[in-house]
Amino acid sequence: MRILRNVSDEFWWEVARKCSYATFYQTPIWKELAERSFPDRYRNETFGAILPSGVHVVFPMMSTRRLGPVRWLESTFAGCYGGFIADGPVSSDEATAIYKHACASSTYSFYVLENPLGPQLPDAIKPQLNLVVSEDTYVITLDADFDTLFARFSRSRRAAYRRGIKKGVKVRLATTLDDYRAYYVSYRDAVARWGEDENYGYLWPLFEQIYQLSQNHPEQIKLWVMTVSDQVVGGRLFFYWNQQVSFWTGTAHRDFLHHNAIPVADTEILRDAIAQGYRHFDFNTSGLNQGMVEYKRRFGATGVNVNAWYFENALITSARSISKGVRTRLTSMLRPRASSGA
Repeated sequence: MRILRNVSDEFWWEVARKCSYATFYQTPIWKELAERSFPDRYRNETFGAILPSGVHVVFPMMSTRRLGPVRWLESTFAGCYGGFIADGPVSSDEATAIYKHACASSTYSFYVLENPLGPQLPDAIKPQLNLVVSEDTYVITLDADFDTLFARFSRSRRAAYRRGIKKGVKVRLATTLDDYRAYYVSYRDAVARWGEDENYGYLWPLFEQIYQLSQNHPEQIKLWVMTVSDQVVGGRLFFYWNQQVSFWTGTAHRDFLHHNAIPVADTEILRDAIAQGYRHFDFNTSGLNQGMVEYKRRFGATGVNVNAWYFENALITSARSISKGVRTRLTSMLRPRASSGA
């Protein structure tokens, strides 16, 4: 196996297009979003490999911090689906070697969320990592026409969709930056509704960058806005790659929740995905929120387990701990002592 410490975007695109289980989050677009939105925080650390069989591998990776050669790594940006992608078969031993490179001596820490469509973490590497969380992402397999899949919805979900249509909810693709701004108003309203402060969640500059990227990648990035009487009342941001349609974020303004705007939007987005020939409609994980889980189940979505893993380099952390202790003791020794005299 030949490790490629740096891979070109051309090499990366070629692998991502040929890999049946690659997700949007494992394409160069997601890396570019991180670099554009947080240039002082995220740095591309993606590496690749060429296997003896000739198979090409790409492991999307970003660093959130560097100290000399030491790196804090995550795959991928914003804690989304990570791990390697390949244009052919990868054996268990080869997968283990690839992960060992990710957990190299210069890696301080490494976080990865498993891809529900792809190969899971090889058993041989698991003892070196800690399981952070295990939960389900909810996926609808698009194996039939819309009417058949709609019939699989729960009775309450079908009724909610029909009520929303009667109340005038419509769904369309965002086409302008103003559409994104209107959606952002609904998003920040939801943050306030959840009881969070103004710095919680994603801020406007990130959505502005997503809009800019959507102009170059309109088939991969789609903000679907919900409207009532031509007013944007919310939105659903979906990403598209190969066989998968993946929900990322979205909500409706509190004043229009009773319009069932969100069920209408998700149903129409599902209808479009079927028409476009996609095979997997992924609602994404729910942060163990049971209300969100139940919402997704009512569409006939099935849970697919994904695990988040974390590696921490024991040698480096131990050395840093010792160094910090020495510095603390030296500082204490050199600090002027208070006089006990009058």
